[in-house]
Amino acid sequence: MASRDRARAEAKKKKRKLPFQGDITGLAIVISVLLVVLVAVAVPLRNYYEGRSEIARLNASIQELEQRKADLEGDIAKYRDEDYVKQEARRRLGMMEPGETAWRVIDPRMTHSDTITTDEIPDTRPWPQVMVDSLRQVPGEETQGEETNGDEAN
Repeated sequence: MASRDRARAEAKKKKRKLPFQGDITGLAIVISVLLVVLVAVAVPLRNYYEGRSEIARLNASIQELEQRKADLEGDIAKYRDEDYVKQEARRRLGMMEPGETAWRVIDPRMTHSDTITTDEIPDTRPWPQVMVDSLRQVPGEETQGEETNGDEAN
């Protein structure tokens, strides 16, 4: 009886093989099925992550645009305020209320030649002649008679 048990144990050992040992076609089928499953899962997974990143980018863009909209609405509200409009008209355009007096502070370091007066005689030459004459003049030299330069062009 012991020999029979021993024979059965040896027969079981011989029948027990490692999986896919010598069966290459079965192994190839299992690997190909796994690859197909991976490809089938990878494409939707990639689309999912791309969609999430696109949504995050668009949400950031929406927040930025909403902030810009809020800033612009604040600017609109400022310009609807009449006191702010008056202040900006004074600051930017130099406008005054009726009855106000304008004062101009002149830097004491300015020379008389630096100041601009309205008493100067306006230049009656056409603008192309003024441009040509300005190219002929050397900076720092006294200008020759403008009347004679204007006559030469005619």
